[in-house]
Amino acid sequence: MKKKIFFIGIVGMSLLAACVPARKFEDAQAMIEKLNVENKSCKEKTDELTANVEDLNKQVNDLTNARKDLVDDTTNYGIQYRKIMAMNKELNILYEKVIDQNKALLNNSTNESQKFQSQLAEKSKQLDEKEKTLNELQTALQNQQKDLDQLKIDLEAKNKKVMELESALTKNDSLMNALKNKVSDALMGFENAGDLKVYTKNGKVYVSLSENLLFKSGSIIVDPKGKDALKKLAEVLNKNTDIKILVEGHTDNVKLAGTGAMKDNWDLSVMRATSVARILMVEGKVDDARITASGRADTEPVASNENADGRGKNRRTEIILQPNLSEINSILGTK
Repeated sequence: MKKKIFFIGIVGMSLLAACVPARKFEDAQAMIEKLNVENKSCKEKTDELTANVEDLNKQVNDLTNARKDLVDDTTNYGIQYRKIMAMNKELNILYEKVIDQNKALLNNSTNESQKFQSQLAEKSKQLDEKEKTLNELQTALQNQQKDLDQLKIDLEAKNKKVMELESALTKNDSLMNALKNKVSDALMGFENAGDLKVYTKNGKVYVSLSENLLFKSGSIIVDPKGKDALKKLAEVLNKNTDIKILVEGHTDNVKLAGTGAMKDNWDLSVMRATSVARILMVEGKVDDARITASGRADTEPVASNENADGRGKNRRTEIILQPNLSEINSILGTK
């Protein structure tokens, strides 16, 4: 088409140059220019169409390839579909068999189901009974827990009381040991003679004075040396006013030939205890409300009465110094 247009242009120009006047030549020249513009426009459209054709060819190729892929996928899906259909057929057959077996099992299990239901009802009843028992046990356990909590509270209170009591006893023991040392120091010269012994026993201080230190045989009158010992003891007692004083008279088992008001060893032991108590009160100035006098005769020997040495040890007067137990009694809740 390009060659045809070009040829027409040349021929036109030749004719115009040779045959037509100038006016017509100018018209021809304008026509040629118009044709050239149209020719250029056609060329541009031709290029655009060529590019579109190339794009369309590319799309055709892409579509062709896509169609091929679809054909291949369709073939594969067909193969898979046939396999699935075959499997589905087998599953349907198996399903029918299972249905038949299930019907048979249901028919055969009716009696078993009733039996199980009966057993289940029995088990449910047993479970209810056990649950009731469990609730009762839980209630009992809660009550026991309350009792246990109360016991713990009581035990803590008792432990506290025991600790307080131990502390008070330790304090008393310490006080009585200190008192024993003070008494021993005050009566040191008399201990050396062997006629006096100071010791602690059961939380008390014992001052044991022999008959030789206090009395002549069978007498209830305290000798001067014995009075000196008792006055020394009174000095210590007057500095420890919380101490209670028990004076006990003791004899051997030799029967006393009673004369007058003193008929036997009981009378002798009581009168000797009273004589010692009177020395402490009158000459030692010890408060009489703190003193108790008693006689034990020969009921509490410290040695054998089968020989003279043992009988001499048994003939004694014991002054028992007791601590103030008010703190301990308060802890124990007693008077």
